[in-house]
Amino acid sequence: MKNLSLLLFLSLFILSANAEENADQKVNELSLGIAVSSSGSMGEVSGLHTAIYGNLGYNVKKVKLTDDTLRTEDFAVNLDYYRKIKDSLYLNAGITHSHKKGNPKSATFVVGGYVVNPAPPITLKGITLNLGPSYRLKSWSNLTPYVGLNATYFNGKITDTNYPQFEAEGMIFGNPNHSGAYGVGGPDTSFKCWGFTPNIGVFFNSGNLKGFGISAKSEFLNCDGDSFRSFRWGYEAENLKNTSYQIDYRVFF
Repeated sequence: MKNLSLLLFLSLFILSANAEENADQKVNELSLGIAVSSSGSMGEVSGLHTAIYGNLGYNVKKVKLTDDTLRTEDFAVNLDYYRKIKDSLYLNAGITHSHKKGNPKSATFVVGGYVVNPAPPITLKGITLNLGPSYRLKSWSNLTPYVGLNATYFNGKITDTNYPQFEAEGMIFGNPNHSGAYGVGGPDTSFKCWGFTPNIGVFFNSGNLKGFGISAKSEFLNCDGDSFRSFRWGYEAENLKNTSYQIDYRVFF
């Protein structure tokens, strides 16, 4: 998925070099968007792990969260640039700053069935970069609908990674560099993703509401993280999904 995303980025940069130039027509747009609703899921998480009940050994283990819902409870703000390439085809480049929260309640290891309960909440925060084609559909009255498909890269941090040491049945578990309560505090660790984001929206092209619009986009991401609680040596979340709905305002120039 990462290689395909990079190929799409490169192809679109080459395509943008041939963008339409017309002094009599506005071919650039800037759009500011604010999310009003968002939900998604982390999917299953896997990584190198020490022994647990029912799954002994130092090996790759997979965890399924009881509730893996992600929600944009703090904020998500994005700025998008649109450049007309030809006719109804535009190049879209965007950047988003977001905070998403998850409250999984508990986590179950797929092999062995060991349950971590409670599983404290997390916050996923960072910057998302998008680049891809956007196509304008036929306008209806003073409304212009559009669809797009972006290559997506997320670079951020995940919070509440704390994994203090503890003893169980004569064995020592945990990170010797951590202290306090499990899953509360701890260092913010790196979380990076590659993937694709289809999107759809509509905006007013004239009248008193010119520039205002609404849009929706769904991220499908493959993610890698540094240490997080008992996944001390890295982990993968191969099926992170998130759909957001937002209000937009764009200017034409």
